[in-house]
Amino acid sequence: MEKRLILAIAFSILIIVTFQYLSPKPPVLPSGTMPAAAGAVNIATIQKDIEPVKSSMPPVDEKVSTIETEKLIVTFSNIGGSIKAVSLKDYRDLKTHEPLKLVDISDPKEYVLAFSSITPKIDLVNIEYIESRKNNAIVYSAKIGDIEVTKEYNIHNSNYNIDLQVFIKNNSGRSQDICYRLVAGSGIIEKHEQDKRLIEVSSKIDGKPVRFKRAKPGETVINPGSVDWAALKSKYFSIILKPLSQMRGEFYTQLITGDMVTGVESDMLTISPSTLVENKFVLFAGPSHIPVLKEAGYDFEETLNYGFFGGISKALLSILRMLHNVVRSWGVAIILLSIVLNAVTLPLTMKSFKSMQKMQELHPQMEKLKIEHKDNPQKLNKEIMELYKKYKINPLSGCLPMLLQMPIFVALYQALTKSLELRSANFLWIKDLSSPDAVPLPFTLPLIGDSVNILPLIMVGAMVLQQKISTKSMGGAVTEEQKQQQKMMLVIMPIMFGFIFYNMPSGLVLYWVINTSLTIVEQGAILKKA
Repeated sequence: MEKRLILAIAFSILIIVTFQYLSPKPPVLPSGTMPAAAGAVNIATIQKDIEPVKSSMPPVDEKVSTIETEKLIVTFSNIGGSIKAVSLKDYRDLKTHEPLKLVDISDPKEYVLAFSSITPKIDLVNIEYIESRKNNAIVYSAKIGDIEVTKEYNIHNSNYNIDLQVFIKNNSGRSQDICYRLVAGSGIIEKHEQDKRLIEVSSKIDGKPVRFKRAKPGETVINPGSVDWAALKSKYFSIILKPLSQMRGEFYTQLITGDMVTGVESDMLTISPSTLVENKFVLFAGPSHIPVLKEAGYDFEETLNYGFFGGISKALLSILRMLHNVVRSWGVAIILLSIVLNAVTLPLTMKSFKSMQKMQELHPQMEKLKIEHKDNPQKLNKEIMELYKKYKINPLSGCLPMLLQMPIFVALYQALTKSLELRSANFLWIKDLSSPDAVPLPFTLPLIGDSVNILPLIMVGAMVLQQKISTKSMGGAVTEEQKQQQKMMLVIMPIMFGFIFYNMPSGLVLYWVINTSLTIVEQGAILKKA
């Protein structure tokens, strides 16, 4: 692998991970500090809409009820009649081995499916809802003046869906206009600091996915239009709300703690005297895994986004799963995938090397031309191009393999970073291929801590060896200045890659170690043959 390819990949990796790993953390203000709302659509409207409603009712003593199914443990609160916590029984906390806690919220106005009124301005969040049971459903009801709200939940036993029916009744003798917001997702938990930057909001408005832009702390962004779904996603898990009734927009807020809250805003509902309206929703709280999302229905698999090269990412994941079905080890599957991809790109590597060899053969003539036309750059360029033409050399042919390999690398990064299968998958000394391979130390080291990531260090060693072989391939067709540059590259590039890869998922580092090792073998064989 020539140095131009290494440099290009290094800078591509930097571009991909800079935001996730090197961007500053959101500022954390003291508890109780109120956010200064600054809307992205209409500041005055948003400030008015999200202004908290002061409740005239006494504080409510919270009472919780827990519903358990084959897949979920859902904790409901009588404050707002909403969901306070969700745990996934099929997935375990990697430290405690208890069911994985997906959501755990302390502020009632951020509870999942918390219901707040925009018009009229009444408090429907911080009030007590009366709990009752209706067949297999759990029902919460509350009355505020002439408005009566009922929330009926049905939890599916064998999947991750929760059905919600919202009934709003007008008990007055006149028509009333009601507009409300419903929290779709909040409080999603991500324990690894480097993975918290992967938490994002996504939505589908008017049939088109809406690009997520991280808001400023305390800012609320509104995306107007007919809402197909709104989702809050962590690295491997999602909370998705599907409105089955017409909604006029999706909103999301980044709290001053850095947490995200998203939801939907209803159309203006005109309710006649002594009548009620009904809105239906489906909530998904579970893994971001295509088979599971397809089983849930409602096109929830559309919430998965692997970036610009998503098609390539999905193809690579399909190959990886097929290999795993044969070898029954995700670590071995990654190694085999590395071999397969290396075999696919081998002809390109050979072509690049041959181009480099031809350029070396012309090196003495090019140096002669540089001396002859050192005072005439235009003449020098013309003579060099004539030299390329005479010996049928395309100076860009060495770059073509590099350009074709970059989409594969970027797509594989996205695939391995978001692949749920790697979570808790072990290989050799690696306990979790989705996390750094942290090997415990019997002591604590400055800057490193009480564990060390072995795989990135192996990768650095392999890259040093690969760089030395690449330097030998240049032979005598280099100047003294170029030799000094090569020595610097021999040190700088491996250190740079080691720094970038040190806290990356070990599955991705494993791929890069195997890829580098295969490149060393190929370059050695090509050099020997040459």
